Amino acid sequence: MKKAPLLVALAVGILISACGNKEPKEVVSEAKVQAQLAVAELKDYPMVYSFSGKLEAEKIANLSTRMMGQVSRIYVKPGQKVNQGDLLLEIRNQDILAKKAQVEANKVEATTAFESVEKDLKRYEALFASNSASDKEMDDIRAQYQMAKARLEAVNQMEKEIDESMRYTSIRAPYNGIVTGKFVQEGDMANPGMPLLSIESSAQWKVIARIPEADISRLNLNDPVKVQFDALNNLQLEGVIAEINPSSVNTGNQFEAKVILAEQPEQKARLYSGMYATVFYEQGTQSLILVPKSALITKGQLVGLYAVGQSGQAMLRWVKSGKTYGDSIEIISGLADGETYIQASNGKLFDGALVENK
Repeated sequence: MKKAPLLVALAVGILISACGNKEPKEVVSEAKVQAQLAVAELKDYPMVYSFSGKLEAEKIANLSTRMMGQVSRIYVKPGQKVNQGDLLLEIRNQDILAKKAQVEANKVEATTAFESVEKDLKRYEALFASNSASDKEMDDIRAQYQMAKARLEAVNQMEKEIDESMRYTSIRAPYNGIVTGKFVQEGDMANPGMPLLSIESSAQWKVIARIPEADISRLNLNDPVKVQFDALNNLQLEGVIAEINPSSVNTGNQFEAKVILAEQPEQKARLYSGMYATVFYEQGTQSLILVPKSALITKGQLVGLYAVGQSGQAMLRWVKSGKTYGDSIEIISGLADGETYIQASNGKLFDGALVENK
């Protein structure tokens, strides 16, 4: 029984010895994330309004005829370039040619009769001057002259009518351009007013922009704009507002404005009718906070960015974003003027991470 106190003393001694020999642990400092920091600034920026639109040629023509007849020949196809006066399509015109031949024969007869009566009139005028012709004879020859002249004039008018009809059986290009549509085939029956071909001139381009009712009052004629084409790697061209339609009755409650593109042949050669475009219109200024779009983080419908606190720690902020201006985006709420935020980082960011400006 005397051994128990000895064992307890021995165990306590071993414990004290072990505690005395324990070395202190090394304290490891938390690594900092290298980041590119920026300070949010409330600045006055130009107000830029954007409107969607569609590119069209300034000159567009749907070619038709006033004559009914069978399409005999089509000389062009869509995409083909044509010059003013080129023959594009012909309509069978045998009946008109027959009428033309008849009119030409009548013209020869009427011309011969008029020339004969004209000579007789001169002869009778000489006789009347020498008192060798009576008043009645002069009245009769003058009447014959007037009738012959009227008949010849009627035949001339008939010839003009035939020539005009002939013009509508041979469809020609009204200007230099490109054929953009073919609505009939050889052998089809052409009717008056029915479109046969369409042609556009690429010498001048326009954009028909749709303007919301809240913005139509901002626009003024001859104001400069920029027109951007997303399909051409965001190509931007200069333009000017040429027309503003003050009514939206026929345009689905949206107003229309016509923008004429500036002369830039080297760029306009890349344009095609029907391309979608965005028209940017600058007017006035507004105080905004803009940040690079690359600084934003999206999770579902939420948009946020990392702000930096006074202790250098990253803090995730959910923000409300607004309009986009190039590579930047407007922050409506969630980030105040003068606050520091993270534009980009080399490491993974999380709430509470220590960041260091690189």
